[in-house]
Amino acid sequence: MKVSDQTATEGGVSPQPPVLIIDDDDDLRALLVLAMRRAGLETIQAANGADALAILSQRPVSVVVCDLRMPGVSGLEVVREIRRHPETATLPVLLMTGSGDADTVIEGLEAGADDFLAKPVRLEELIARVRAHLRAQDTWTTLLDSEIQSRADAVRAIAQLPLAGDPEQLAEAIVTELAKRTSAHHVGVFQLSVGDRLLPLARYVANSGVVRGGPPIPPVRARELLARARAGPWSEQTGAPDRAETQDIFWTSPPDIGAGAPIFVGGDIVGLLTLGTNIGTDGPQARAMAKLLASVIDYANVLSAVAGNAIADRRSAEAEHDRLRRLLATGDYFPVYQPIVELATGRPTGYEALTRFRDGTAPDVRFAEAAAAGLAIEFELAAIRAALAGARSLSPNTYISLNISPDVLLRSGRRLARLLEDADRPIVIEVSEHARIDDYNSFRRAVERLPGVSLAVDDAGAGYASLSHILELGPAYAKLDISLVRGIDNDLRRQGMAAGLAFFATKTGCSLIAEGVERRQEADALLYLGVEFAQGYLFGHPEPIAGIPSN
Repeated sequence: MKVSDQTATEGGVSPQPPVLIIDDDDDLRALLVLAMRRAGLETIQAANGADALAILSQRPVSVVVCDLRMPGVSGLEVVREIRRHPETATLPVLLMTGSGDADTVIEGLEAGADDFLAKPVRLEELIARVRAHLRAQDTWTTLLDSEIQSRADAVRAIAQLPLAGDPEQLAEAIVTELAKRTSAHHVGVFQLSVGDRLLPLARYVANSGVVRGGPPIPPVRARELLARARAGPWSEQTGAPDRAETQDIFWTSPPDIGAGAPIFVGGDIVGLLTLGTNIGTDGPQARAMAKLLASVIDYANVLSAVAGNAIADRRSAEAEHDRLRRLLATGDYFPVYQPIVELATGRPTGYEALTRFRDGTAPDVRFAEAAAAGLAIEFELAAIRAALAGARSLSPNTYISLNISPDVLLRSGRRLARLLEDADRPIVIEVSEHARIDDYNSFRRAVERLPGVSLAVDDAGAGYASLSHILELGPAYAKLDISLVRGIDNDLRRQGMAAGLAFFATKTGCSLIAEGVERRQEADALLYLGVEFAQGYLFGHPEPIAGIPSN
């Protein structure tokens, strides 16, 4: 039988029986014993369930910390055996499990365990739990059965909540369950946001019910709470007259005692759970605080599994939003211009303005990021503003062609109109045929409200609705997609389609612009087929204006 004692390092031998550590992992067991020693707690250890039961039959212990999954006698079997004997029936047992599955937690609690610890074990959490049980052990016995059942019911209810929904919706459901199934006077679920801000997702206060959202926790208080959370779960007296928290927005209506525990995803704190209650006739404050601390740790661990990812995703989205906002603020982008020429003469008649990013991110990727972060309008308007400013250096008597999505045109018409009023030349707005337009009448009216603007349909022949944009919008220009231009001098099918589109354009009152022309033979074939204008590397690459930094 492998048994060894570890005595406390400071203050002599503990007046309480030792804490029994049971784990078949020698390294983890040694680490837990070392943490206990440093916390001033006496320990005894066993490498398996059989050895642990032998120890328990020979000497008293104060708390059992046991791995759930062990070869031979499992942690659940150890718990059941402890509960079978009167001398150990009320012995506090903390189960360690490598599974985040709520059913495993419920199985352990229903077997008779008092608490559970998720692996990898956080040492500060372990010490907090053990100390809580040691403080309350003298009166814990009479409440053991009801406490186990109450917490198991709450854990089961939370674990069965649907995972769909935004963080506020999930938090509201969790807070509602905890308010209903516990004696808490306060329940709060908070998101750790960018810049160490604490945002309420949902809260319950006994005298006002469940409320979603709310203003951020004041910065000083948020930093204090996060410092506590990073050090591990905590409990405190919140209703004392000399405490500043009495008027704190965090507790709203301060209970007698409060406790908090972090919500994790992996090793990262993403949020905070708080519980508060009034002591009333529930007994000594130490016992009540121990119960509350153990409960908040349990519920926070289950919340980590149920809602942690949703909270983490929200924080990631906010971080991405802030990153893109900073990119806009620092002007980390610049315009480039590609000439659009008359095929018959080679003379530039206009320039398509495009956007480049100094960090090398492809424009379609960056604009997609902006759209996902809800910043599509801001990015497109910033790109247009930069393009119009740079275009003042281009040759006169040419127009500027700007790429604008239908959604931005419809939602920001006034802001766009103010930008275009300062343009020193004609403006052509390009709308991709890949873009969906649900209401052509509204789109046409939006274009008509813009000063001195013509319309071009991009990607003609390769887009979302074939040629419907041209039919519905009556643009001044239709841009022949590069897929129809590449190699057209040697492809009769492409020549036939281009000739048909040129005839179609003539009949609908617009001019064709061929995109992606790279060879003289392609340009000659297009001119012969009736295409009037072209752009591509043959006539010029997209280039920045001299004097505008591009790196």
